Amino acid sequence: MNILIAGCSKIGASLAGQLSSEGHDVSVVDPVEGSQSLLPDDYAGYFSTGILIDEDVLRNAGIESCDAVAAVSDNDNVNIMVAQIAARTFGISTVITSLYDPAKEQRFCSLLTTVCPTNIAVASLKGYILQRERRQITMGSSTLDVFLMPVPPHLVGRRAVDIDSPRGEMLLGVLRRGESGLEFPKDDLRPLEEEDKLAIVRIID
Repeated sequence: MNILIAGCSKIGASLAGQLSSEGHDVSVVDPVEGSQSLLPDDYAGYFSTGILIDEDVLRNAGIESCDAVAAVSDNDNVNIMVAQIAARTFGISTVITSLYDPAKEQRFCSLLTTVCPTNIAVASLKGYILQRERRQITMGSSTLDVFLMPVPPHLVGRRAVDIDSPRGEMLLGVLRRGESGLEFPKDDLRPLEEEDKLAIVRIID
């Protein structure tokens, strides 16, 4: 693929390096010339400098022949504008936008394909703090956090089928003490016990 990465942040530089090492044609553009130093030594793509929301700068970086654009600078507002220019002006169908502000990501996720590094990091840290067994998976443009957690004390004695999940979360099932299989809430009407674990899926972004 021919890919343009707008913003040579740590995320952008790492993304560019991985895509380049996998054989993709990668072009990185950033306002600061010194940011090129963040790119890995084996980066084989193109680098240029310029204002990211300048259409001529994007043209010079090769956006007109790109299959995909990733707007991953450290400035959310710039990323939003780059994504809109890429989609509306240049007709790029695959555009991904990094937004660090969770509130801003929530506002724009219906208009743009977004990823929120803050939400992903918080979910990972929370999982480790609470000692949850967890894994992240991607489905379409959404990142899902799937984890096991102990049954909270206030839910002991209740049935899984009667639990109302918070917005953005869903109870997949119950892992019973001494059992290896996951029981789905509608099929398991036994009261929850302290030693059981709940399998939860949460939409991160």
